[in-house]
Amino acid sequence: MLKKIAAAAVVASVAGLAAIPVLRPRCAEIQGSGPLAISVARLARGEARRFCYRDSAGERLRFLLARGADGKVRAVFDACRQCYKFHQGYRIDHGFLICRLCGNRYPIDRMMTGEASCVPVPVPHGENGPTVRIKPSDLESGRALF
Repeated sequence: MLKKIAAAAVVASVAGLAAIPVLRPRCAEIQGSGPLAISVARLARGEARRFCYRDSAGERLRFLLARGADGKVRAVFDACRQCYKFHQGYRIDHGFLICRLCGNRYPIDRMMTGEASCVPVPVPHGENGPTVRIKPSDLESGRALF
């Protein structure tokens, strides 16, 4: 009898876990049809932030802006060339981007080089003082990553 109760408890807990939705990281929503202007005045060195843009088809395209120790802003999709198929993206932790699938860690200063086949996908952008400009068409070119 005790074994049946224990087995039922295990089944109930596994079923309960299956019902929990996977939570995606929060992102700042960016809107617009012309070049997108994003203020990075408060983005500190060694810090990264996640942004989202909805394209004309309603697809949510995620990208990260990160400021290196040199003060330059780097931009990448929240997906890598190899692991994008699993739609996990990156975790941001104390100056590192960490692939949620394979666990590769990229210091912000070297995040554009990647490791092995897990390589962040760059987003073309321009930086003008405290503002980064990104064309919606450049974000939409990464639609297949999501």
